[in-house]
Amino acid sequence: MWARSRTDFEMPQDQTRYDGVSITLHWIVGISIVAVAAIELLRGEVFPKGSYFREALKALHDPAGTVVFGLVILRLMWRSAHSPPAMPETMRSWEKVAAKLTHYTLYTMMVIIPLSGIAYTLARGRSIDFGLFQIIYPLDHVFSRSATRTLKGIHEFLGQAVLVLAFVHAAAALWHHYFRKDDVLTRMLPMPSGKLPER
Repeated sequence: MWARSRTDFEMPQDQTRYDGVSITLHWIVGISIVAVAAIELLRGEVFPKGSYFREALKALHDPAGTVVFGLVILRLMWRSAHSPPAMPETMRSWEKVAAKLTHYTLYTMMVIIPLSGIAYTLARGRSIDFGLFQIIYPLDHVFSRSATRTLKGIHEFLGQAVLVLAFVHAAAALWHHYFRKDDVLTRMLPMPSGKLPER
């Protein structure tokens, strides 16, 4: 019988780092959501209406958001079965509460942003076009015009809000690393040793 060696994907009882799958999904989902939101926010500011690049980015928005939604569901499923490392003992009670609230808010946004975008597209009677195939499930007979506008408003507001919260999240991680000198940031880094420039 082959002896099973411990890998970065397993969850030891005394873990001080996230497992490999959690780290991978964290960075892929996080970067994807920020990129999709930022590109959509800047699309109308950078490229003139009707231009090729503006329309191309618009066409990519729905399928990209749908893929991100699938990754978010995968991440939540993995997270439900794999507990994260304990927070550093040096963190104050209010810091732990703030960290948990931030994570719960981000998880909520990661679900609502793509879901509201998908619902908005379908509520307009449009398909989500991936090029090789389409998701066709028109909901324009289910949602009223007022409800459709509400979906759009929610999607756009949260798409901007997530950029702000992601910045706060990243800034807090860097603050922990360079000023508090704990492992809050390094335990989520993809490098095996979690190395960063000297603190």
